[in-house]
Amino acid sequence: MDANIFFFFSASIIFIAYSHENDHFLECNGTFNCGTIQGIGYPFWGSGRPRYCGHRGFELICQENQSPAIDISSQRFRVLNISRIRTGMMTIAPVDIWEDPCPQLLYNISLDHILFDFAATTQNLTLFYDCPLEDDIPSQCRFMCNTSNGDGYAYYLDESSSRIHHSELEDCGNGIIVPVNQRELDELWSGNDTIVDAWNKGFDVIYGKDMIPCMTCRNSGGVCGSNDTSLDFLCFCPDKPYSKSCLVPGMFASSDLLTSSSIHPFREVV
Repeated sequence: MDANIFFFFSASIIFIAYSHENDHFLECNGTFNCGTIQGIGYPFWGSGRPRYCGHRGFELICQENQSPAIDISSQRFRVLNISRIRTGMMTIAPVDIWEDPCPQLLYNISLDHILFDFAATTQNLTLFYDCPLEDDIPSQCRFMCNTSNGDGYAYYLDESSSRIHHSELEDCGNGIIVPVNQRELDELWSGNDTIVDAWNKGFDVIYGKDMIPCMTCRNSGGVCGSNDTSLDFLCFCPDKPYSKSCLVPGMFASSDLLTSSSIHPFREVV
């Protein structure tokens, strides 16, 4: 074989292999952008940002290119903010009760506590429905709801007030717990906000999925991602993916290097 042809053929194979690995590094450099939520990276993915650029459980859905949403524990939430100042914190609000203080479906708000948890700023607000009129409960905590039995009273109380008025609330038909931020709870008690205002402004949750490994990866020049099959963290680098960080020039490859015998990290789950 002619030497020039052999060199061209070998270089083409190397280029193709490098380009394939480099695709993930380039793709995951792209961020999630929807409405006012811009420039969001790992562990989030969605809307053109592949799943391996984030982590399962952190898919963001861009609704009408205006407002992102996320599904947690089979419930959908509007994403109001993903903090750039306080890493690992986001503000969400339940979609079903976005506009209506008297929702048709009543359920407690829950989180997948493997991935998310309520922030210290979040307080529980309990709403009681189908209640009789109770004069002992402050009128500012009362509103009307139309039910199948006609108009009925509803009350919203924090945890301490719920305990104080426990006996008066025994005749209520239903009750749900909705988390709100403490500052919104203060606005609610002062009369500056309504119950709809309070839960429309959402509540803070924290997440910490691979935050330290991701920082290490970024500091080495890589982009954070995950193995689409095992969900293990991966650091995508210009040459290939590693399990922790990119190789600094002069370093020897170790067990950190994904060899050809490894399970391919980008195989789609069928």
